[in-house]
Amino acid sequence: MGWTQPRKIACGKEWFDDSFDRAGAACYELGTGGPRSGNIQWHYVGETSNERKRIQTYARSGSHLSSIIDWHLKEGWTLYYRACACSSKADAKKMQDNLLDRNIYDWNTMLNG
Repeated sequence: MGWTQPRKIACGKEWFDDSFDRAGAACYELGTGGPRSGNIQWHYVGETSNERKRIQTYARSGSHLSSIIDWHLKEGWTLYYRACACSSKADAKKMQDNLLDRNIYDWNTMLNG
C-alpha cells in the first residue's frame, strides 16, 4: 500500500483533528509546506499501532514535537502528515527504520541512522 495524500494538521493557530485515516498500524511522516500543499518538506517519520489516535495527538497538542511545531506555525508554515498503512506495528517500525536509514529527517534527531 502507498502513502496517503498529504493532509493538513495545522495552519497558524488553527488545528484540524476531525478527518484522520484508519485506526490501524501505520508509518507516517510530518512535514511543513505552504497553505495549499505546496513544496512540503518531510521533517519527521514515526510509527504507530493506531494512526488516527497518533495524528489526533499531534493535532491537539503537537505531542513531543510541540515546541518545534509551534515555531514553524508561528513562522507561517502549515503542518501536514501522510501515512502508509501497515499490517502490524512491527511492520510500521520496520518501514520507519528503513526510511531513517535512507533519509535525514531533521526532527528525528535521536533516531537518524
